[in-house]
Amino acid sequence: MENETKICQNCKNEFGVGKEDFNFYEKIKVPPPTFCPECRMQRRMSFLNDRNFYVRKCDKTGERCISLFPEGFETPIYSPKAWWSDDWDAISYGQDYDFSKPFFTQFRELMRKVPQFSMQSQYTTLVNSEYTMMGTYNRNCFMVTNTQYSEDCVYTTFTPHSNRCLDCYMCDSSELCFECINVRKCSRVIYSVDCEDCLNVSFSKNLRGCHDCLGCFNLRNKAHCIFNQQYTKEEYGEKIKEYDTGSYAVVLKLIDKFTEEDLKYPKKFMEGTKNNNVSGNYLYESKNSFSSFDSVGLEDCKNCQFCHLKPVYDSQDVTFWGGNARFVYDCMGAGDNESMIKFSIDCWAQGSNIEYSYHIVASNDDLFGCIGLKHKRYCILNKQYTKDEYFEMVEKIKKHMDEMPYIDKKGRVYGYGEFFPSELSFFGYNETLAYSYLPLSEKQAKEKGLNWTKIEFNKHEITKKSSELPDNIKDVDDTILKEVIEDEENKRAYKISELELQILRQLNVPLPRKHFNERHYERVSKRNPMKLWHRKCMKEGCPNEFETSYAPDRPEIIYCEKCYQQEVY
Repeated sequence: MENETKICQNCKNEFGVGKEDFNFYEKIKVPPPTFCPECRMQRRMSFLNDRNFYVRKCDKTGERCISLFPEGFETPIYSPKAWWSDDWDAISYGQDYDFSKPFFTQFRELMRKVPQFSMQSQYTTLVNSEYTMMGTYNRNCFMVTNTQYSEDCVYTTFTPHSNRCLDCYMCDSSELCFECINVRKCSRVIYSVDCEDCLNVSFSKNLRGCHDCLGCFNLRNKAHCIFNQQYTKEEYGEKIKEYDTGSYAVVLKLIDKFTEEDLKYPKKFMEGTKNNNVSGNYLYESKNSFSSFDSVGLEDCKNCQFCHLKPVYDSQDVTFWGGNARFVYDCMGAGDNESMIKFSIDCWAQGSNIEYSYHIVASNDDLFGCIGLKHKRYCILNKQYTKDEYFEMVEKIKKHMDEMPYIDKKGRVYGYGEFFPSELSFFGYNETLAYSYLPLSEKQAKEKGLNWTKIEFNKHEITKKSSELPDNIKDVDDTILKEVIEDEENKRAYKISELELQILRQLNVPLPRKHFNERHYERVSKRNPMKLWHRKCMKEGCPNEFETSYAPDRPEIIYCEKCYQQEVY
């Protein structure tokens, strides 16, 4: 088919379906979507709680566990150890398909019966890191998400192979970094963005191979620079004493100065290296992949996010995972040698031909509408069928999904070819990944028919307000570890952990004034949106055009890659 313009049934905006898209849909035997790419991404993300944790009892063993679900949740919640044990089988919850009800109504019924694991992590690889979501091989980590092979990290997201990092987002193979976004192979770097192979750098952006710099931009292999002015080693040693980063007041002034200076320097239209024919941002080692973000090793892909484990082939609308995945479509978490996975959540470990399923692990094939199965095949709604029965039933169900579609409370229609309706999510929108990247108020979320959870704040007695904290980390003694601090802006209670205090002192940075989740949301808000605009290079005389995540009304100077490379120092 040729290019076609459709109207998203959710946001009512136009979106295009191109010839290549139709070819892909034909390959995997699905109809074209009725939601636009951004609404599809938002819908997938609304099913993942990645950072709101509770302490509760395991419904199987009664033991204490850290959980994504509060005590008394309507679905049974098992600790990771109990969920992965061999003394229960999700096949026992199987139910017959009922052609008098929409498919999604029946799937919701199954969701309420099959036990869920309390936290999604490989618990046997974690050492003193129980507050870990989507993590493996971490040691002494606290409140980290999407992190592997790290040690002594606190409040970090996407920080693999790192050590003693605090309040960082996308911090790879680094140590002693604080309030950083997208840094790699860095040490003792604070309040910085998009830096690589740097040491002793602060309040800087887009540095490579630099050390002992403050307030610098677009430098390469430089040292002893302050706001891009070169000093001798001795001059730098004296000048840097003027900037006491242990003082909260000084830090606020430096952040303002950083923001002001940042607008003076050109930005590359996208972050990424070793790419061929791609569009998006933070893309690496990818080819023929478009409108994708924060991913590595994509090939012939589109509309993907957070595919950090390469490679991913011939896939669209994938949020999370990868790892030799092929023909994955509209999934929230799929990969690890999987193929032909559609409209599913957390399906991994060498599976194939799986549709509309949830938490499918450990070598499964040919499943439709299943939850929590391990080493199974030819199952529908967790009920076992023969091979012939299975394929005959699946065709009937797909037809039934179109003849009797699910209609949500806002009148949106879900037939075969649409991901799960957001109202089926276990979580409130404000608990999920979607809230980080596409934030909405409670009113906005409810107007869109999205779930919302009342999160109980300040359950503990406040002993100190954030405005009462010492200005300088040098004036903080160990009694701070006993305080319950109120984030006065967001009315949330938080504490300072012992490891956190150690890192703050080691890096000479002040105590945080906000709750750790609010700090995360603030970091994410500083990144460009996962959205593209067609623009022209702003270098005078350059005719190059490109797709960029910098909106046309933003104040930054945006260059094509060639012009940008000519500007770095």
